[in-house]
Amino acid sequence: MLRLKQDLQLFLRCNVGDGNTASFWFDYWTDLGPLILMFGSSGPRSLRIPLNATVSGAVTNGNWNLPPARLERERESSQEAVTLQIVLSTLQVPSAASGGDVYLWRNHSGGFGPSFSSRVTWERIRNPSPPVSWNSVVWFKEEIPRCSFITWTAYLGRLPTRDRLISWGLSVPSGCVLCSAADESISHLFFQCSFAAATWSRFCGRFMASPPATLAAIADHCLSLQGPHAPRAKAVMKLLNQVIVYSLWRERNVRIFRGVTLTQEAFFRGVDRAMRDRLLSLSHSRSSAQVAAPSLLELYFWFLSPFS
Repeated sequence: MLRLKQDLQLFLRCNVGDGNTASFWFDYWTDLGPLILMFGSSGPRSLRIPLNATVSGAVTNGNWNLPPARLERERESSQEAVTLQIVLSTLQVPSAASGGDVYLWRNHSGGFGPSFSSRVTWERIRNPSPPVSWNSVVWFKEEIPRCSFITWTAYLGRLPTRDRLISWGLSVPSGCVLCSAADESISHLFFQCSFAAATWSRFCGRFMASPPATLAAIADHCLSLQGPHAPRAKAVMKLLNQVIVYSLWRERNVRIFRGVTLTQEAFFRGVDRAMRDRLLSLSHSRSSAQVAAPSLLELYFWFLSPFS
């Protein structure tokens, strides 16, 4: 609990009204911060205020009721007690006329306000890293969450491919289960493998001249796509990237753990079905300005190779 209070003091303050809610020892209600951090475990004994007391518990007959500072000089917390007496002399004594206690949260400007924002709090807690170029390729409005997660993990290089498992000291076969022609790695599994390359080649239509070679190449291609329908075509390409990566990873796992294998054609039909289902679900949300433009599903057909 003490650790939690130490963390909260960075984000939470208390304006004391009647003092019936604010904790005397744990809340940040004076400029000294939580008093338990200042006085330590001996504080409740030296000030004669229980650990669970509210601020109003330190008031009697409209005045602060703490042991005189001169008596505290003979004790361990004498200097802290003197400082507290000085601070309290500048504060209004809690009373019913002042209303209830009010808790204030850190806001975006660095001050404190009555409303809590999880976004502001998160931005102040986290240690931000520089944005990555592929961020918008992984997280976008039309995404499929399960596919986004696997693609995100792939871009981070953290999927447990066999080369990584071996580097961790695990005794596993090194070969790719999709083609058996080379060792499994992220770059091989998703692009160099003949099974993966054949899948990508089925989508080398109007927007993709040749199968991509890396995840970075896909990101660059998505971001550089030009043309009158580029914004919507980018959404389709990003979705296609995710669905293929997810499907290849799933096929790899099904072969290893279930011993079930799809043919190249059945695998393509699975990717195609997933794309059509997702894009059909998005077709109902088109704005009036987009009605005349090709739908996402129509743009998807432009990705299909004429030789598919």
